[in-house]
Amino acid sequence: MRCSRRHALRLIGASGVITATAGCLNPGSLDNYALIASEQDLSSIGRPYLWPDPTAIDATTRVDFTAETKQQYTSELFDTGSVTVQQWPLVGRDRWGKDTRPRPTFLRQDGIFYQVQINEARQLERDRWHFAVTRSEETPPDDATVERRPFDRSTQDKRVLEAALDAVYAGNDGFLGDPQFENLQAVEYHQHLDAEASEFVPSPPFDYIEYEDEYFRPVTEQRTVTVPEWTYTIDEISNNREAFQEYARTAVLELDLTSLDLSEAARGVIDDAISEEPRRYEEGAPPSDGLAEVLDALGIAGDLQPIDSYDDRVDFRGVVAEYQGTVYRFSLIVTP
Repeated sequence: MRCSRRHALRLIGASGVITATAGCLNPGSLDNYALIASEQDLSSIGRPYLWPDPTAIDATTRVDFTAETKQQYTSELFDTGSVTVQQWPLVGRDRWGKDTRPRPTFLRQDGIFYQVQINEARQLERDRWHFAVTRSEETPPDDATVERRPFDRSTQDKRVLEAALDAVYAGNDGFLGDPQFENLQAVEYHQHLDAEASEFVPSPPFDYIEYEDEYFRPVTEQRTVTVPEWTYTIDEISNNREAFQEYARTAVLELDLTSLDLSEAARGVIDDAISEEPRRYEEGAPPSDGLAEVLDALGIAGDLQPIDSYDDRVDFRGVVAEYQGTVYRFSLIVTP
């Protein structure tokens, strides 16, 4: 018997009294697996698949590459057909369990549509300087050097300092509060941030930073890090928008669930996932036969590990499939 959160709530009823029900798991565990569906309009391909301005794509760094740097990369890509970059995911990637997977990505240059793909991916070890700040509960002594806004530093160092302060409060939706991390959230001097030109390396010229009526101490250290590097190539598609739309739709749409010989239980899982806002189907571990069948059809089951092998939440995102004439983007959230 399939027992979803929606089914459990119907059984609980308006009285709010939970009764034992054959085939149902403990209601507290009904959200181990959440299958989420959102409608996708593929009649006109846009973001996150088509990027008319690829400089809008963020680098995987706390201090982003400049638009000029990204433009140099894209110019090389269009001029030579390939480019090698570090930490700039020009091809979009979706979270996929403990890893990621690329999604179809398209660019437009001089009226011509292209598909950009990853030709090679590598992981490099690099020694890099890092700058961070840590909150201080003490008031600085009278002879301490305190940095205050407006920061009278180089453009690069101001970006580093602002990013380090923002990192302390990441996850607070823009509002200050208790730091969200036990470990230092450092800003890395990547290949486009010159550590040798920074006043913060090897040690800052101040003892404290005053920010939003609080004091922070700077920390600078060198670490060995793993840096992703990708070589991208492009294939010309067409200068005709209709031809591009047809090509891109085929590339983005992965399967038609309606055409598969799915069981009644599996179709019930899909129907629940797409039936109403928030278009979410939930159940506890282990997954039911119906959910397992759907995950197999979506290509998730082969990479899904037993739930007790996960320490933290993992997501399998971005499977685009058609069902009964409508296109949906399916994602699975696994919460141990």
